[in-house]
Formats: sequence, structure tokens, C-alpha cells
Amino acid sequence: MSANIRARIGGLICLVVAAAFGWFAIWLPLQEAQTHTPNVEYNLKAFVLVPFAAVFGIYFLIFGDSVPYRNIEKQNLTTAGWLLFLVAAAASGFTFWWFKAQFAALGYGN
Repeated sequence: MSANIRARIGGLICLVVAAAFGWFAIWLPLQEAQTHTPNVEYNLKAFVLVPFAAVFGIYFLIFGDSVPYRNIEKQNLTTAGWLLFLVAAAASGFTFWWFKAQFAALGYGN
């Protein structure tokens, strides 16, 4: 199996992980809040894992290993890697902001 196919399969796995954790750690607590459950718990780590897994999953699914995101010799990110990181970080922040806004609209505030 070529490295390009392995990278694309890795992208699919990242998307499955993002979907699974997004469902259980973000969507289900939001559904509980919408039914006005007294105590709703969620894990902040999901707001990092889900967007990063989704962004990198989409990247690997589309590009495979044709566009390098890291420089192995220097052990740092390439321009593509930094762009992926910035997009994932922005998605992470937006997702958390949206989630907190939904909770506030439902009356769950600090």
C-alpha cells in the first residue's frame, strides 16, 4: 500500500474520530441542555480534539501525502502545517464560543 493511500486512510480515521467525539462530547451535552437537564457535563478537551482531527482529517483525505505539513529533518512545521494549525485553532475557538453561546441562550450561565 502506498504512502499516499495510507495518508488518505489516516484522514478517514481522523474524520471518524472527530465525528465520534463530536457526537458524544459536544452534541449529546447540547441535546441534554436543550431538554433542560439540571446538570450537564462536557469535556473541554473535545473542543481541541474534534476541530483538530476534523481539519487534519480533511487535509489528509484531500491531499494525502502530496503536500508536506512538516519538515522531518528540522522537526518543525511547513507553511502548510502552520496554516492547518491556525485553521484548526480558529475552528476550536469558534466551536467553544458557539457551544457556550448555545448554553447561555438555554439559561446555563456562570
